[in-house]
Amino acid sequence: MALADPLRVALIGTGNRSKTTYRPLFEALKPWVEIVAVCDPVRESADEFAESIGATAFYDLNALIAARPMEAAFVVSPIPSHHSICCTLLAQGVHVNVETSMCTLLLQGEEMVAAARDSGAILRIAENFFRFPFDRMMKLIAADGFIGPVKRLTCWHDHTGYHNNSRWIHFFDAHPTAVQAISHTMPTEGHYQLAHRYHESEKYRAHFFWFPDDALVIDHAGNIKSMLGRYPRPGYTELAGARGAIVQQAAAGWHGVGEVRYCTDEALLQGGGRHDLSYPIVHVGDGRDWLSSHVDLPTGRIEYRNPHRLGANAYHRRNYYSAAVISHIVDFAETVRGQRQSEYTDEDALMAMMMEVATRESALQDGRRLSLPLEGELESEARLRAEEKAKYGVDPLDIEGMLAISYPRP
Repeated sequence: MALADPLRVALIGTGNRSKTTYRPLFEALKPWVEIVAVCDPVRESADEFAESIGATAFYDLNALIAARPMEAAFVVSPIPSHHSICCTLLAQGVHVNVETSMCTLLLQGEEMVAAARDSGAILRIAENFFRFPFDRMMKLIAADGFIGPVKRLTCWHDHTGYHNNSRWIHFFDAHPTAVQAISHTMPTEGHYQLAHRYHESEKYRAHFFWFPDDALVIDHAGNIKSMLGRYPRPGYTELAGARGAIVQQAAAGWHGVGEVRYCTDEALLQGGGRHDLSYPIVHVGDGRDWLSSHVDLPTGRIEYRNPHRLGANAYHRRNYYSAAVISHIVDFAETVRGQRQSEYTDEDALMAMMMEVATRESALQDGRRLSLPLEGELESEARLRAEEKAKYGVDPLDIEGMLAISYPRP
């Protein structure tokens, strides 16, 4: 629902993601947000961006805060800058929607959430993965109960380059209770993924997350870009129910092939337990937008209709992606205005980050199972903090010091 008073927003960072992902959406987002300012230390970039959308350009965060044309901010800057920028804005009562990854260190994430609580401002992290078509459908199908309770979820190579933890939190509507992980690195022939990404090795990792009510997620990933003949995205995902499964596997096009598999009483008692009925998950698009997804079960049609369609302005070759980005922005704006409860909160994002840190800790300890939430000193965090300090010459928890850093790739 459009807001009576659209949220006045400053865009922090006018680099590639702002230009290619956010800017094409601003016209469609006008019922919810008005971009009143942009801020980037690269003047040419800030000026060009501001002129293109009719906003005011700033080149310094403190100058932007002093002028205060905004009540909220989208932080779309390099990940190492997220903590310092967000904490500075939140301390001034500015609501913040920050791109994922939330930040570099778990301690930074904890400080960001604490800053939001101290000021009463809203902090949200722009997670998109659980807003993709299959994820929307798998949650609705599981809730229908047709295949019985889902207690195990296996995901292999279904990644977009960043951890999947928000997907599992959103699916179970809960935070995990324990984590276990292993990793393995092997040498490969040298190969280019992109002009600036050359690889001579490949890392594989297996993450195990225990959720309440004895539910388990098994999340595998190695070469997720399907280089060297590996299985392509969106990989393979299987949700195991008591008498069937929800499955997605890779196929040509912008989404995988999904189906619901079901065992009738005859299959359970005389058919060796093999499923004898299958129901395809259908994704409907018009060549520009993802319109809806559905599956027709004996219990009735289960459907998710995409409310965010760009029509002729759709810009992304994966035509569901713009809908996911719009969804998290609308969620943020309506939450700030008190019109809804967020699908995914800053506490959820902090747990997603803790899950990732816990997998690193477990792998360092030869796969030991660790309880969540984590407590005490964390070896992987100490290593990463030292690496960041060596890289930037500033402790990554030093807000003023990190604000002064100029990043080579906006």
